[in-house]
Amino acid sequence: ATMALTFLVMTCAVGASGKPPHVALVLADDYGWANVGYHNANNREVQTPVLDRLAGGGVKLDRHYVYKFCSPTRSCLQSGRLPVHVNTVNVEPIVHNAADKVGGYAGIPVNMTGIAQKLRSAGYRCHATGKWDAGMATHRHTPAGRGYESWLGYYHHANDYYTEKLDFEATGSVDVCGKSSSLRDFWQNDGPAPYNDTTVYEEAYFLNHSLAVIRAHDPAEPLFLFHAFHLIHTPLQVPVEYNEQFSFVKDSPKQRRPYAAMVKYMDDAVGELEAALRAKGMWDDLLLVFMSDNGGPIYYPAGANNYPLKGGKMSDWEGGVRVNAFVSGGFVPAAVRGSTHSQYIHAADWYTTLCALAGVDAADPEAVAAGLPDVDGVDVWGDITGATDNSRTSIHLSECAYIEGDWKIVKCVQPMSGWTPKVFPAFGEPQPMYKVVPFDHWNQDCTKGCLFNVAGDPLEKHDLAGSEPEVLARMAAALAALNEGNYKPNRGAEDVAACRYAEQKYNNHYGPFVDVE
Repeated sequence: ATMALTFLVMTCAVGASGKPPHVALVLADDYGWANVGYHNANNREVQTPVLDRLAGGGVKLDRHYVYKFCSPTRSCLQSGRLPVHVNTVNVEPIVHNAADKVGGYAGIPVNMTGIAQKLRSAGYRCHATGKWDAGMATHRHTPAGRGYESWLGYYHHANDYYTEKLDFEATGSVDVCGKSSSLRDFWQNDGPAPYNDTTVYEEAYFLNHSLAVIRAHDPAEPLFLFHAFHLIHTPLQVPVEYNEQFSFVKDSPKQRRPYAAMVKYMDDAVGELEAALRAKGMWDDLLLVFMSDNGGPIYYPAGANNYPLKGGKMSDWEGGVRVNAFVSGGFVPAAVRGSTHSQYIHAADWYTTLCALAGVDAADPEAVAAGLPDVDGVDVWGDITGATDNSRTSIHLSECAYIEGDWKIVKCVQPMSGWTPKVFPAFGEPQPMYKVVPFDHWNQDCTKGCLFNVAGDPLEKHDLAGSEPEVLARMAAALAALNEGNYKPNRGAEDVAACRYAEQKYNNHYGPFVDVE
């Protein structure tokens, strides 16, 4: 029986061609649990036929976890570390602490090896598209410095979908450059992107870049394509023809309609990527991994809905950290297509899983030599395909949350602490604030620990801290012990050098500003 199982695992590591699979890792931004059709059937506002078909023909990952907001999940995905061991802050990419040459920057520490670097060592051709948000200060922090052969995208948390500038509506802040009206964040490979048509939707540029990568690729070589949508992050901007498709949505806050239209745009784009991969003859050997970077934002001015889960982006509730995710493509064994995988998976696991499929060691000796945490990810491919049972039993979600077995402990003051209705945002339905605000009725004080059996109570409606004191004490002690190993460097402050380089070297575009010739 052991020999047969081992053989099955080995055969799962190669595609129909007998080679490691092509991989398309597709990352949505701020995608609500209830904003995909397979979680919200028969809802006219949720039009995701491509995602529904791909998920239905693949494996739905029902307990797929991430961090509660953007940059930590993206840093985790590229580095294979749990966010607590790489980055748990959403600081601007222009921060810099000159005293720390390893971790004194936004995003991933300098000495950590990226997934593209690992896959390049196994013969993969690696390309990236879209939102990066994992560092910018030095060349090493950029996609090119992390192993990608080409990239078209932006460095910050968000930008305007047409001008690529950092309007307050996009980022919710103004950086030290104070030039949101003049500086763009739009980059291609090693310099500013050569596109200046403000009538073109940014996602159209992104789609064309990934399609060009696919069409130019030699299928004899394994491909790793990382396509990271700006969608469905604010600002809620979408081409008028998509907005008009949802004219029947009469929401008073005027957020639900553009959000639904943006979801449809993303669904269509995934369909075009699929069509190009099929036309190139790569689909039968392809592993498509789709996920969101965090739960949907339910605060104003965003427009997501995580019904029936509790909370949303910025919180450790299930609605903030449990996301839409699935695998599809011809590489997924026929025997498991159409199934749902209910064991724990974390975004960090894809680094280790893809390394295993490519036949390279996931360990990162360069990082360890620099005193940094090693890779945390677990190889979950055997669990997804049913070949092995080495699944995760615990996830250190954040400094304030930990899952072990059926139990989940949540600490700290948690924002977004409520349940939205099935139709949301909507007139008469209040929305929380973006960040924790004193006396906000959306806050829940869990400083002493809130405890849930998330296996039996996935909606987190029944706090068992009072009735299960021994479990609470054990979980609190485990979380406190784990937090002792958290990586929390002093990343510094916003550096005006980034502004000077943007204006004088990069033609009013943000880009690397440390150790630049």
